[in-house]
Amino acid sequence: MLESGNRLAQLKLKVLFIINTLNLPITNMDLTKFILENNYMDYFTLQEVVLELQEDGFVNLGQTEGKKSYTITVAGQEAINMFSDRIPKNFKLEITEILKTLQKEVKRNKNLFAHYYQRKDEDFTVILQAIEESIIIFNFSLNVPTEKLAKDIVAKWKKNPDKIYSEIINILMRP
Repeated sequence: MLESGNRLAQLKLKVLFIINTLNLPITNMDLTKFILENNYMDYFTLQEVVLELQEDGFVNLGQTEGKKSYTITVAGQEAINMFSDRIPKNFKLEITEILKTLQKEVKRNKNLFAHYYQRKDEDFTVILQAIEESIIIFNFSLNVPTEKLAKDIVAKWKKNPDKIYSEIINILMRP
């Protein structure tokens, strides 16, 4: 029983370390995807761990841009500092390296928006935006005849916004 308690405590520390290292609000879906893709624990264990961390006041569940997301609390940071030696060094190194990439992706997605809606005339309007430091630097709206086309445009924007943005700007700036 004690070994099971130690394992759960180490899993909690690992989740706290991930959230702390990311240093950005993270949704349950993104956290779950990250942990499952890297085989750190199974889905049900993760959900139990996150719920207990929240109940114990180590993570907060708040709203970020309309989505529920986790952030670490001061108590969570203190727990990591106090019990840092119980988190395997290879795990810390691996997480730090992986999260550099994830952090860039989360920041990038936070500043890019793409959505569509159906108009009264049955067509669809697609809206693509890029935001830097709370300023909209790119706002593009396009009417399309089908929902499939609207979804495809949104998917392409999310997949490669830098290329799309630069191509549109290059076309517009040509003499």
